[in-house]
Amino acid sequence: MYRRLYRFLRPHSGRMATTVACNVGAAVLDVFSFTLLIPFLDAIFGTQTQSGPISRLQEHLIGAFLRSDDKMGSLRNVILVILAAVTLKNVLVWLSGQMGASLQEYVTRDLRNAVQSHVQRLPLAYFTRTKVGQILSRILTDTAQTKQVITEAVTRSIQSLAVVLTTIVALFAISWRLTLLALVIAPILIGLLQPLLRRLRKGHKRLGNQFGDMTAIVQEGISGIRLVKAYGAEAYEEERFRAASDSYSKGMVRVTRIACLAQPITETVGTAIAVAILWIGAREVLLTGAMSGSMLIAFLILVMRMLQPLKQLSQVPTVAQQSLAAAERLFEILDTAPETAGARGTRTATGLREGIAFEQVSFAYDDTPVLRDVSFSARRGEIVALVGPSGAGKSTLVDLIPRFYEPTAGVIRLDNVDIREFTLGSLRALTGIVSQDTVLFNDTVRNNIAYGAAGRFSDKQVAEAARAANADRFIRDLPAGYDTVLGERGTRLSGGQRQRIAIARALLADPPILILDEATSALDTESERQVQEAIDRLLAGRTVFVIAHRLSTIQHASQILVLDRGVVVERGTHNELLERGGTYARLALVQSAAPGESSLAAASPARAGQR
Repeated sequence: MYRRLYRFLRPHSGRMATTVACNVGAAVLDVFSFTLLIPFLDAIFGTQTQSGPISRLQEHLIGAFLRSDDKMGSLRNVILVILAAVTLKNVLVWLSGQMGASLQEYVTRDLRNAVQSHVQRLPLAYFTRTKVGQILSRILTDTAQTKQVITEAVTRSIQSLAVVLTTIVALFAISWRLTLLALVIAPILIGLLQPLLRRLRKGHKRLGNQFGDMTAIVQEGISGIRLVKAYGAEAYEEERFRAASDSYSKGMVRVTRIACLAQPITETVGTAIAVAILWIGAREVLLTGAMSGSMLIAFLILVMRMLQPLKQLSQVPTVAQQSLAAAERLFEILDTAPETAGARGTRTATGLREGIAFEQVSFAYDDTPVLRDVSFSARRGEIVALVGPSGAGKSTLVDLIPRFYEPTAGVIRLDNVDIREFTLGSLRALTGIVSQDTVLFNDTVRNNIAYGAAGRFSDKQVAEAARAANADRFIRDLPAGYDTVLGERGTRLSGGQRQRIAIARALLADPPILILDEATSALDTESERQVQEAIDRLLAGRTVFVIAHRLSTIQHASQILVLDRGVVVERGTHNELLERGGTYARLALVQSAAPGESSLAAASPARAGQR
C-alpha cells in the first residue's frame, strides 16, 4: 500500500527532499544543543569529562570558546552557542513545516483528482450497483483520511526518526552499554502493538463502508425530499439515518478503544526502560567511575528527549491504520477497470450515412435477461419508436447504441461496421439524448446548453439553439438571462423549461443520431405543446429512436417496435399495427379511452363487465 501511495509522492520529490533535509538538519542541531550540557555542567562543577567521541567533537567545534581560566566566560559562550543552535534548528523546523504542509496537500489533491477522474471513466454498470453516497465518501472523505499517512509518515515521522537516530548516535558516543539497554524498547513495542494494528486496519475499513452508507442515506433523503414530504416519511428517514449513525458510532467507539491502548503500552514500557537506565547509570558514576556525573545527566536528558519522538513513531502504525483502510477503499476504485479497458475500437466515427442495424442482439444484467435476439434496422433519417410496458427493455436497447452497455450476444452495426470498431468518444459524439429526467447542472444557462464544449460555440449559436427549442424567451426573462445560474438540477426552472434547455443542448451539438426517452411524458398540455414543437425541429434530418409513453406522439414514426420482456413482439407502422389488433392496438385503445375512464379500468375486460 505504501508503494502505491508513493506513486503520488514521486511528482513532488523536490518538496519531499527539502522536508527531509530540513528535518535531519533540525534533528542534528537539536541533539547537538543538548550535548552542550556536558561542558556547561563541567564548567559549573569544575569537573573534567573523560575523553570520548562527544568530548572530541565538542573540542573541535567549540573548543576555542572554552577557557579553563575563565569559567564565567566559558559558560556565557556555551549559552550563546546553545541559543544559536536552537534558533537555527527552529528555522529549519519552520521550513520543514511549510514544505511538509504543501507536500501533503498537493499529494492529497492529486489522489483526489485521480479518483474522481477514474470514476468518470467507469462503465455505467458500476454506477447502477454502487450507491452515490459510497462514491462521494470515497472521493472526498477517504482522500482526506489518506492524507494522515502523508502527514505522519513523510513529515512528522521523518522529523521524529531523524531525532531518534541522531540521539542514538550521541548516546552510543556517551555510553554504548546504556544505549543498548535503551534500544530494547523498540522490538518490545513492535511486538506488543502488532495485534492491535491488524484489528485497527479491519475496523477502519469497516467504518469507511458504514460512513458511505450513512452518506448515501443523507443523499437519498435530500434528493428525494419532495417524495419524503409527500408521503409523510420524515420519521422513517430519521429512523434510517439514526440506525446507520448509531452503527457507525458504535464501530468508532470499538476502534477508539483499541487505539487508546497504544499510548499506555508505549509509555509504561518506556518508563520502565528509563528507570533501569537511571539505576545502572548511577552505579557507573558512583561505584565504577566509568561515567562522569555531567555525562550521565546529559545521557538521561537525551533519553527522555528521545521518548517523545519515539512515542510518536510507535503511534504511526496505529494512526496510519485508518488512512491505510481509506487508501484500500480508494484503490478499490482505481483498480476497477474503466470502460475503455475492453474497448478495441480504433476507427473514428465521422457520421451516419446509411443507418444502424441490430443483429440478434441480447443483453443481461447479472445473468438476468433483459433483451433477447433483437433484430431490426433503422435507415438514415428514419424515426424508430419503442413502446411496451415498464421493464420491457426499451431504455436498455437505446443505451446499447452509444455503448453505455455492451451486448452479451449479437452485433450492432453503424453503416455496416460493428460499433465496437469505433472509439467510444467518436461514437458518442454522433448521439444526442433527451430524456424525461433532464440533467441540468448548477451552472449558467449558457454553459448548460453548451455543456462540455463551451469554448466551441459562440453566444450567437447558443441563442439560436435556444430559439429553435422555444427556450429563448423564458431564458431572457431570467434575472441574468443566459448568465443565470440554474441551481442544483435546474431547480429554478419548470419541467417544460428544463426539457427545452435539454433540447437546445441537443440542437447545438447537432448529432446525426437522436434518442428521445419519454421526453414529454411528465409535462402539462401547454409545456408539452412547446416541447413538441421544439422536438419536431430537432427531428429534422436525423435518425431518431423514441421511447414513447403516449402513442399519439409516434403515429408518424417510420417503424414502431413493441417490446415485451425483452422480445420484439410486434413491428410496423402505426396503421399496420392497429389493423393487426395485437398488443399495440390494445395499448392504443386504452389510451384513447373516454375522459373519466381510468386507463386501468379500460385495460381490464373483467372490470368492464362488472359495471
